[in-house]
Amino acid sequence: MNADTARMHRLTLRFTDAQLEQAFAEEQARKSLRPIRIALVCAGALILVVLWPATIWIQSTMLEHMPRIVTLFLLALAVFYAATYRPFFLRRHQWVMLILACVASVGLIGVTAQYSPKILEAMGYFFLVIHLFSIYGVFRLRFPAAVAGGWISMLMYLVLLNSLGMLAERALFVHAGALTMANLWGMLICYQMDLALRRAFLAVREVAFEHQRSEQLLYNILPVELAKELSATGVARPAKHESATILFTDFAGFTQVASAMPAERMVAELNEIFAAFDDICDELGVEKIKTIGDAYMAAAGLPKPCADHAQRCVRAGLRMLDYLEQRNRSAAFKWALRVGVHSGPVVTGVVGKRKYAFDVWGDTVNIASRMESAGEAGRVNISAYTFDLIRTEFECEYRGKVEVKGKGQIDMYFVASRRQL
Repeated sequence: MNADTARMHRLTLRFTDAQLEQAFAEEQARKSLRPIRIALVCAGALILVVLWPATIWIQSTMLEHMPRIVTLFLLALAVFYAATYRPFFLRRHQWVMLILACVASVGLIGVTAQYSPKILEAMGYFFLVIHLFSIYGVFRLRFPAAVAGGWISMLMYLVLLNSLGMLAERALFVHAGALTMANLWGMLICYQMDLALRRAFLAVREVAFEHQRSEQLLYNILPVELAKELSATGVARPAKHESATILFTDFAGFTQVASAMPAERMVAELNEIFAAFDDICDELGVEKIKTIGDAYMAAAGLPKPCADHAQRCVRAGLRMLDYLEQRNRSAAFKWALRVGVHSGPVVTGVVGKRKYAFDVWGDTVNIASRMESAGEAGRVNISAYTFDLIRTEFECEYRGKVEVKGKGQIDMYFVASRRQL
C-alpha cells in the first residue's frame, strides 16, 4: 500500500482513496453491529432504571407523563435495534445512527422542557451533555457524522427552549457555554478515536498485504498444496507417487555459446527463456521443480496425482521447442534444445531449513535425465514406458535400443507429432 493511497484528509479524516474509504466504512459497520446492539439494550435499561426515577425525583409533576415518554423511547430503541439486522443498516450505518442520535436528542429536550424553570436553569443541560458524550463515543459515528450530531443536538436544545421562552438570557449563555465545551471535548476525543481506528485499519491491511505477498512468494517456490501445508503445520511430509512423469531440458552446445557471450547477456537470455518455460508449464498443469545451470526440470502427476501426467509433459516439451524455434528466427543468439521425458515412481519432499526447496528423487529422475542427454536437439526423446502412456495421442518414431551410461540399453522414441483426433 503506497503513501498516496493511505493519505487522509486532515479535517474529516476521510481517506483520499475512495475504495479504501469504502472498505474502512464497511469494516467499521460490521464491527459496530455488536457494540451498537449492546449500547441500545443498555440505553433501554438506563431509561428504565436511571432516567425514569431521576426525572420523577427531580420533577414530581412528570410522574403522569413518564410512562408514555419511556414507552416512546423504548419503542424507538426497539425499532433501531431491529434495523441492525437488516442489510441496509450496513450500507447506511452512519445515517441511521445519526438519525437515532437526533431522535434521542429531541426526546431528551422534550423531557428537559418539563422541568421547573428553577431546575431547568440550574441543570437542564445535564442529560444533554451526557448524550453529547454518547454521540461522540458510544454511537460509533465517524468524526464528521459525530460532529454533525453533536452540534445539531446542541442547536435544537437552545433554539427550542429559547423559542418556548424557557431560558432567560443569562441561562441561555450558561447552557450554550456548557454544551459548547461538551461538544469541543467530545470532538477532541472522537477525532483521536477515529484517527486511531483508521491507523489500525491501515496497519491490519498492511500486515495482510505482506502476509499475502509472502504466501505468494512461497507459492512461487513450492507447489501450492505443499506451501499451504507448510504454512499451516510448519512441515511438509514427503510423499511417494507410484506414477509420475519427469521432464528435463538442456541446451546443446551451451558451453561454447556461453563462452562467447557476456555474463549479463547470458543471464538475461536464460531468464527470458526459462520465464517462457514457466508460463508453458503453468498453462499445461506441469510443476516446475528447479533449474540447474542451463537445465530445466519439471514434473507432472505430483504433488497432486493426475491420469494424464505423461501427456502433459510431452505437450510441454513440444511447446518449449516451438517457442525456441520461433524465438531463434529473430534473436541474435540461436539456441538448440534437447528434451527428455520418462515416467515412473518417484518420491517428493521439501528440504531445507531456511531456503525451502521442493525436490524429486528416484530412479525415474535419473532415467529422465538420461533421456535428455541421449536425445537430439529440437526433439522430444521419451522412454518406452512413457511411449506406452501417450501412444494414443502422439505419433512417435522408434529409435531402437540406445546405450545409456549406468543403465545399459533402453528403448527410446522421438515424439513426431500429435495425432489428429
